[in-house]
Amino acid sequence: MRWFRMVLPAAIFAGALRLYALAGFDGQDALDRMLAGALLSAVVLVLVARLRRRSGVAWATIGHHSLGRNMRAFSMGAALWLAPAAVGIGLCTAFGWSSIRFATPPAQALAVLPLLALSVLLVEALPEEFAVRGWAQGLAAHHCPQWLALLLQAALFIAMAWLAGAMQSPGQWMFLPGFALILGYVRALSGSVWTGMGVHFAWMTTSQFLHAHAGVEGMAALLFLAFALLPSATLGAVLGAMRPGFRWTARQSTQPAVT
Repeated sequence: MRWFRMVLPAAIFAGALRLYALAGFDGQDALDRMLAGALLSAVVLVLVARLRRRSGVAWATIGHHSLGRNMRAFSMGAALWLAPAAVGIGLCTAFGWSSIRFATPPAQALAVLPLLALSVLLVEALPEEFAVRGWAQGLAAHHCPQWLALLLQAALFIAMAWLAGAMQSPGQWMFLPGFALILGYVRALSGSVWTGMGVHFAWMTTSQFLHAHAGVEGMAALLFLAFALLPSATLGAVLGAMRPGFRWTARQSTQPAVT
């Protein structure tokens, strides 16, 4: 029963996401996606809250703290991805490894960014992090070593993506496992689901913005250096410094607090 409760929010979210795609919302404009995402997020939030209350799990166990601390963690995660990603984009374009040309005037493209960002938050970052890195990884890390909880959430995330119909290309099979491990690593070291949510939000908003409004040559270099390597190294260095006593072989409840 414990394992069933652990995977239930992710399974329900995957089913809702599959219906969302079949209904054609993923091909609609940002406003329609935002409204559908609000419904998806509400379903996951209510389910996690009810399961938490029934099982007596503390909010801190599933990565939630005070409102101020959650917002700081979210902002830190987004900044720790955006800053090195910007450096990486600059390096890729300066050395000619990649080039970015906007299909529309930059001012026009930037005007739609807030709505796109909100739709990414509601459709992807918030419900996925709450269901997988928050609820499932938090419960697993409470009973298992952190390294095992990391692998379990990655397997659950891949299964959720497959059930939702998001694993239909070799590129997705190459990207999503690493994406899940990076986000799970951030969740474990930060002790907050909101840090990984900030990373998820910044990464996917940037990716979808470029995909929708720019033509990119040399995308492989951009994805590897700017989107994955430099942000991952930065996140590892900063979060590792914040949790110098962190042990992957220990359970979450026995770890030293974030400093």
